[in-house]
Amino acid sequence: MFKKIIVLSVALSLVLTGCWDRQELNDQAIILGWGMDLLEDGRYLATANLVLPLASKSGGQQGGEQGGRSGFMTESAYGKNNRDAEQNMQRKLSRVLFPGHRRNIFIGEKLAEQGVFSILDEYGRSPMVRPRANIFVVRKGTAQEAMSLAYQLETNPAVAVQKIQEKSGAPISRSLLDFFISANGTGCGIMPALTILPPEVKIDKKSKNDSPPQTTLGLYGAAVFNGQLKLAGYLKYDEFWVRLWITNLLAFRTFTTIINAVDEDKPGGAAEDALSGASRGKTVTVSVDTFKSDITPIFTGDLPRFRILLKGKGYIEENNSPLNLSKPANVKKVEARMNQYLEKEIQKVVTKVQKDFKCDIFGLGDTIHRRHPYRWKKLSADWNTIFPDLDLDITVKLDLTGTGLTGESLLPTREGGDK
Repeated sequence: MFKKIIVLSVALSLVLTGCWDRQELNDQAIILGWGMDLLEDGRYLATANLVLPLASKSGGQQGGEQGGRSGFMTESAYGKNNRDAEQNMQRKLSRVLFPGHRRNIFIGEKLAEQGVFSILDEYGRSPMVRPRANIFVVRKGTAQEAMSLAYQLETNPAVAVQKIQEKSGAPISRSLLDFFISANGTGCGIMPALTILPPEVKIDKKSKNDSPPQTTLGLYGAAVFNGQLKLAGYLKYDEFWVRLWITNLLAFRTFTTIINAVDEDKPGGAAEDALSGASRGKTVTVSVDTFKSDITPIFTGDLPRFRILLKGKGYIEENNSPLNLSKPANVKKVEARMNQYLEKEIQKVVTKVQKDFKCDIFGLGDTIHRRHPYRWKKLSADWNTIFPDLDLDITVKLDLTGTGLTGESLLPTREGGDK
C-alpha cells in the first residue's frame, strides 16, 4: 500500500507540475548594451541595444547588417533610476527585457561629472547584472549617441567596443568589477573612456558600393573618478597604458620613439651615444607582449616612498634609423633609448595623476595594505592627502629579444648608416 502511495505521488507530481513561469527565447528582448544619461531636469535617460532575432542568425551577415537590416535595435526611456527606466521601456516592447547577457554599460559624460554612485547600486545588487561586464564613459557625448552608431565590422556596437578595448592591450570583461574593487579600496575609481570619432578625411561616395570612412566609436583612454565617484578627468590613449602596466594588467603594447643615431663603431661608443643629436627624427618601433610590475613600499619614517620596477620583453618591429640592428651593441642602444623614453612618459602620467586628479589609481595604498597592514591603518584615513606628495622612484627595464626577420635592413643604407 505504501509503495502505491509513493508511485501515485510521483505520478501526480509529474502531471501537476511544470515550467509555468518559463520564458521562451523568442519571448525575450536580449540586452547586449545598456546606457544611462543625465538630463537637465534631473531625470535619467536609459538606452538599450537589443539583439534583432533575424540578425543573430548565421549566414550572409556582413557589415553589421543582414538583408539591409541593422543588426541591432536601439530603444530608450526616461526614469528615476535604472529599474524605473527599464520598466518604462518595457511598455514599448513586445518581448520581456532580459539583461542577463548585458556585456557593456555606457555612461554619458554629464552623468559621470555629477557622480555615478546613484546608478551603480543596481549593478552591484541585481543578480541579472554580471560583475564581469564592461563599463565605459562616453567623453564629450552621451551614452545614447554612442549606442546608436552602427559599427561596420560587428552587428552591435556594444560588442565592438569590447573588442576594441581588447585589441588595445586592456583586460576585458572586468572593468565594472575593477571599478567596484578600486572604489572600495583606495576610494578612487577608473573605467575605460570612449569617444565618437569623425573620419580624419571626409570622402564622398561616388557610387552606392563605395565605403568611405564613417563616424565611429573609438577608445579615448580612461576616465578617473575621485572619492565622491565624480569624474575627475581623463587619461588619453597614449597615457592609460601606464596605469595598466603599473597594476599588472597590460597585455601588449607597441611603442615608437626617436633614435638620434651616431657612428656606433666609434671607439668608446656607449649606449647613451644613441641619444646624442645626429640624424634627428629617425624612429624605432618596439612591440612588447610581456609586462611585469614590482612595487616596493619603503618606510624611513611614518610616510612611505615607493620603488617601482617595470619590466617588459619584446622585439623590434620597425627601424627607420641608420642603426644596423644585426649588431647586438646597437640593439642595446635601442633598449637604452626606449627605457629612457618610457621612464619619461610614465613619470609625466604619474605626475598628472598625483597633481591633477589626486587619486591613487595605481593601487599603491593596496600594496601597503597587503604588506604592512598595521601601517595602513594609520595611513588609510589620510591617504588622499598623502598620495599627491608621494616620492615614486620609477625604473623601466625592457629586454629586446629579437629584431624581426632581419637584423640589417633590406633597403640600401642611407644617411651615414652602416655599409
